[in-house]
Amino acid sequence: MMGHWLVAALLVAFQLHSPVAVGQSARQGGTARALPQDTGPPGALNPCVTCHQGLPEPAAAAHSFAEWRASAHGGIVTCDKCHDGDPTATEQQAAHRGIYPSQDYRSKVYGTRIPATCGSCHQQELGFFTESRHYAQLTTTRRGPSCVTCHGSMAIRVLSADELGATCSVCHNPERGAPLEAPVKAGRLLLLLQQADSALPGTEARVEQVADTRRRASAARYARQAREAVERARQAWHAFDLAMFNETVSQATVGLRRADSVLAARPRQ
Repeated sequence: MMGHWLVAALLVAFQLHSPVAVGQSARQGGTARALPQDTGPPGALNPCVTCHQGLPEPAAAAHSFAEWRASAHGGIVTCDKCHDGDPTATEQQAAHRGIYPSQDYRSKVYGTRIPATCGSCHQQELGFFTESRHYAQLTTTRRGPSCVTCHGSMAIRVLSADELGATCSVCHNPERGAPLEAPVKAGRLLLLLQQADSALPGTEARVEQVADTRRRASAARYARQAREAVERARQAWHAFDLAMFNETVSQATVGLRRADSVLAARPRQ
């Protein structure tokens, strides 16, 4: 599902941010100059951002510094975690050590290495993904989807059920031969999961308001089962095993329905 268009966009974006593209701005007279040092707590501007944010923003960049700051990663994941390099270095050459253009297999953002890079933090999701057919396609043909296919390069989005068809149809079409019905079924299941996830906070809040101890304990047990199933489903989604995903979503739906049923029952006199 990744498609040539996504690969091309990533290659252009990371080439433009590579040491070759930006290195000249950190040199004067052929001598590596000292880089600005800006250390602090997680999420503070690190030297990578302090230097690069002063450069023109490439029109084809996969993400901007504003997107990074606004994303979930902006508070904890700095540039070197995904692109490599040494943010403690004081000179340009040392700071860019280990950074390669994205089409270089040594790069941490090389197409087939993206799952491992993201998986260094998202280990459970990686475990499911590496068991999937999608991962097999990615590693054998380099045409399969990776994390950025669904989440973008900064994990700034989660696909909705409505968006799923357009994203998946890059591969799930007659020309590529991937099953046409899979995105449709996945979209229905994803919608059920999102509905359960949206309804759960309201049910959990109602549980806390129940005065009867036995009713509250019973409803809380079912609500907890639903919450645990939702969390499992979020992770299991990354295996793209629709049978397993369907079972987990069903567990979430059943738990939520039972909790609501207990809450709706008339209290005993």
